[in-house]
Amino acid sequence: MIKMKDKDIRNLTLRELYQLHDGEKNTRIINEMGLINGESRIDIAVVNGILHGYELKSESDNLSRLPQQIENYNKIFERMTIVTDQKYIKEVKKIIPSWWGIMTVRKDKKGLRELRKGRKVKTQDEEALLNLLWKNEYNELIDLLGYPKKIKSYRKQQLFDIILKDNRKSIIKKYIYDTLRKRNYN
Repeated sequence: MIKMKDKDIRNLTLRELYQLHDGEKNTRIINEMGLINGESRIDIAVVNGILHGYELKSESDNLSRLPQQIENYNKIFERMTIVTDQKYIKEVKKIIPSWWGIMTVRKDKKGLRELRKGRKVKTQDEEALLNLLWKNEYNELIDLLGYPKKIKSYRKQQLFDIILKDNRKSIIKKYIYDTLRKRNYN
């Protein structure tokens, strides 16, 4: 039996996601998105009306980083799915939260099979979400929220404190999602 590597699971997952979201103009599939000041990286993020993360664990992976990844992903994603090799299913079920979805590689290795459908949760951490933005993107958000231009020169933490106190949460969240969708990741 040929061992499935990260690249193989990634290709299968991306193929299924591109098919699933084909023609959706408001959906962006992002490969390897950095999170929490680079502390973590999600394998695949799907941004549309919600943020859905996909963590991939191939046969050649190990699960040692998973607990820390779970902690970080739970702060940002409204939905999470782990795509794993058969070898890790039992162990993964013990580690991941009950709201996460689980997918595995089919026996023929030509597609994925859903073992557990994930649920949407509302546990996003506003600071972690805000942290997804790049410096120039904060400037646009400051304009959008109508703050004085002079605060653009503030340090990141000062900007965070101002924006986190702002009650227009849905406007801020929509801005973040729109920005993630239109950003150039190259």
